[in-house]
Amino acid sequence: MTQTKRPNLIIFIADSWRGKDVGYLGNKVIRTPHADALAREGVAFSNCFVQNTVCTPSRCSFMSGRYPHVKGHRVQEHKLVIADDDPVILKELKDQGYYIWCNAVPPVKSGDIHEWCSELYTPEPGSYESNSGPVMDAGDPLYYSFYRGKAGDKEMFTRDDAIVQGAIDFLASGPPEPFCLFITVASPHPPFRVEEPYFSMYDRDKLPPIIAKPEPGTKSAFLDRVRERMGLERLSEDELKEILAVYYGMITKTDASLGRLTEAVKQSGHWDDSAVFVFSDHGEYAGDYCMVEKSQNDFEDSLSRVPLIIKYPSWIPVPKREQPVDALVELLDFYATVSELAGLPERHTTFSRSLVPVSTGKAEGHRQQVFCEGGGLVYEPHTHEPNGLRPGALYWPRVGVQNDYPEYHGKVVMVRTKEFKYIKRLYERDELYDLENDPDELHNLIEDESYADVRQDMLERLVHWYMETADAVPYRLDPRRAGEKLPVYANEKRRGES
Repeated sequence: MTQTKRPNLIIFIADSWRGKDVGYLGNKVIRTPHADALAREGVAFSNCFVQNTVCTPSRCSFMSGRYPHVKGHRVQEHKLVIADDDPVILKELKDQGYYIWCNAVPPVKSGDIHEWCSELYTPEPGSYESNSGPVMDAGDPLYYSFYRGKAGDKEMFTRDDAIVQGAIDFLASGPPEPFCLFITVASPHPPFRVEEPYFSMYDRDKLPPIIAKPEPGTKSAFLDRVRERMGLERLSEDELKEILAVYYGMITKTDASLGRLTEAVKQSGHWDDSAVFVFSDHGEYAGDYCMVEKSQNDFEDSLSRVPLIIKYPSWIPVPKREQPVDALVELLDFYATVSELAGLPERHTTFSRSLVPVSTGKAEGHRQQVFCEGGGLVYEPHTHEPNGLRPGALYWPRVGVQNDYPEYHGKVVMVRTKEFKYIKRLYERDELYDLENDPDELHNLIEDESYADVRQDMLERLVHWYMETADAVPYRLDPRRAGEKLPVYANEKRRGES
């Protein structure tokens, strides 16, 4: 098909869905038939890494095409503040005539959300069921594990279902074009709870192995302290498998929502003229390392590697592949990919790289390394989540450690190649993992002199990256005297001349 218009964009973002828990990446236990089908029709990536392992800074990054450190968006409590020269993909699309339907982007927006969205959808209270599950006493050994078990005996219409239904109704309404559907669902974010049939869907004895607890001192003290406060070391292997089974059920329910959405796109007649993106903002421990939830300054693949699928509009041919693309990509590459598909003018310095060349086979590789970062300085109390939580509050262990031991929540950065992962910590011992011989990242080689050359190489990669990405000068000048002529954006000039 010849391109006659700009593609519609359908963006489906899950929360806390880790990359190893999808069928198309080789997990033979998890049931994700709709994600697998989309991967077969489009392009799936097996090595997509986030730029921060918690919600807000990760979303700030992939929506702006910039690393968290560029404007200080590296912690959970700071929303993305818009300045005239800051890139935000939804605002860019809206400025260029896209009709933006979104259900929520509060994790990265302070102020008027309509600056980004044409239509903000919020499900009506009472139009969906709560899947809150059983109430658990704070003294229960599973309380801080976020496990809440079975939410009900039959399939429920939850808030996530209501959000997806709102998007389906929008598609059926004959929406203005070009449009962008920006859908964010909460699942499979903890608490771990789901209703039947998903709760009993997975045999607890046939789950993939859970990564063992590391030896004390191998990883960050933050991880050790939070694990201790959560009481996770007291949990049995069966209890950890129970958590994982419910997490898997939540993923399969999320996949079912994706299936309803993709079928609605086809029924609306917009399948061929739409680009569809499916990914998650970060991963989840789900029992790995005897941990649950996530950490803001730990970067195991369980947290930093996520699913990414792109189904392109029909006029962009992609080769049929037996396996996902294994090139290293960063989630912030979402920004440049959308920009290229939508023909957005170049108005900002970003560090995002379009995935269209590697998707279409015009490029074999994409990045030589990927980066992730987080944490704060000990004299930056505002970088910690607000204190005040006391024992009994679900997030007390994580928030309490941040505030009681600020050096354990210190700044940290990861550089990862296909072979090695190096983690540089400001206040603690660094980490180095040989991923080919230690894919579970359990043996820290930072003091092994046989890896001295690797350590030096990874450090130099970090220095080069920081130099290249330390800041981003605005394209527009700030005239200091009346009548000074402002430069024309490169793409705007080309568009005007064509």
